[in-house]
Amino acid sequence: MRLRRHIRPVAAVAVALTLAGASAAWAGQLHPQDSSNWSGWVVTAGARATKLVRHFYNVAGSWRQPAGTCVRGHTTFAAFWVGLGGYVNNTKALEQIGTEADCSSRGQLFYYAWYELVPAGPVTIRHLAVRPGDRMTASVHVSGYTVTLRIADLSSGARPFTYVHVMHSPPPDTSAADWIAEAPFSCVGSAHCRPLPLTNFGQITFSSASASSIGPGGRHTGPINDPVWPEYGMIVLRPTMPSDFSAAQPGPLAIDGRSFTIAFGPRGPTGATGPTGPTGTTGATGATGATGATGATGATGATG
Repeated sequence: MRLRRHIRPVAAVAVALTLAGASAAWAGQLHPQDSSNWSGWVVTAGARATKLVRHFYNVAGSWRQPAGTCVRGHTTFAAFWVGLGGYVNNTKALEQIGTEADCSSRGQLFYYAWYELVPAGPVTIRHLAVRPGDRMTASVHVSGYTVTLRIADLSSGARPFTYVHVMHSPPPDTSAADWIAEAPFSCVGSAHCRPLPLTNFGQITFSSASASSIGPGGRHTGPINDPVWPEYGMIVLRPTMPSDFSAAQPGPLAIDGRSFTIAFGPRGPTGATGPTGPTGTTGATGATGATGATGATGATGATG
């Protein structure tokens, strides 16, 4: 058995929105797509490549390592990463790097960093001791057949990790840029795979998200909702079986398109509390009503 981090969508490929009068920033947004193991946001080259978007060559993002919650008797897994490729059903490659929060059946939590160049299996980055709350930043860069993976723990100050590898068979997949929380797959052989139970990670916020593309017109770098991208959209992790409670719901993009939050469970992330409005003025005190007339005194009874 081995772990694999590879999208297996439940629904068909999402369809672009066609809202009349929509602004340019919404022109390429996809309907939310269900997946059995991914939750987050993705940018794709789509069916209509542009002068600046033939494919993507870089993806970057940051996050704080969330603290997992374990339940004795349950082994669970949760991966948080940025990557290139892996979005299309028939893809053979995916280049990704990130962190993990796994629970053993004894209720023990394990945090660590890793990278994976699908179809090869994941590799643990042993010199990075990841802890809950650590500020992580990562990127994946592809130039031809060469993949450069980087991740750094900005909280611990540990030496950043960089790995360079040449992929020939298959070549790197650069058709999409991904920012994902995931329930990894357990695979026996190359075909029999199933998503593992997802660790309760509470919430995670991806920030400083950017993708870089190249095309006949040159290079371009922008946020997730950049109007230059042909397509971008949300992926929702929904259980494939009624008895499976693994679910994760991404929230909407920030206005600048560089950050969003993913919440464990079927409900969306909790938004920030809005400012308290001013207290209203106290209304005037009503006039006091007139005092009623005093009733007449009753007659004194006769003396016996």
